[in-house]
Amino acid sequence: MDTFFGIPAHPLLVHIPVVLLPLTAVGVVVMLIRPSWHLRYRWAVLAVGLVGMIGAIMAADAGESLEERIEATKGYAASRGWHDHADAGDTAQAFAIVFFAALALYILVPFFLDRWAKRNAGKGVDVTSGAGGPSSPRWLSVALAVLVGLASIGTVTTVILAGHSGSKAVWCATNTPPDCEGG
Repeated sequence: MDTFFGIPAHPLLVHIPVVLLPLTAVGVVVMLIRPSWHLRYRWAVLAVGLVGMIGAIMAADAGESLEERIEATKGYAASRGWHDHADAGDTAQAFAIVFFAALALYILVPFFLDRWAKRNAGKGVDVTSGAGGPSSPRWLSVALAVLVGLASIGTVTTVILAGHSGSKAVWCATNTPPDCEGG
């Protein structure tokens, strides 16, 4: 999707990951702080994270089309700030995908381990207990929590950096303040 009613789609689509990925990160923090909320909010957080990741992919795709249009109209030299923003956007997109994968593991592994434990409860199978769920081993719960926590920090950071570089590119394209010299 390059345009939306004649307007470049990128500035509209970026609001999806800019809002939903940090919101997902807040949901992760809440679930990490209060493990009892993991069961209550896991599917909502996973759904919001999925939409945020898809939004990041769509925004990056629309941004590439916009970057090509800017290069065609203003030339490569004038679009240096846009290249910096495109690189930051690609990084944010990659982090969004990794974050969603880590989030899916954090939510789905305990879910399936709990189902397995319930199925084998009366069969003499040893099931261990951990924070991720009744049947998650403690080390696995900790590893998944660390993984999703680090991924959420990285995602929020890269989304902020991509947004800042995009804002700066727009500002410098329409103004000539001193902080726009050299990128």
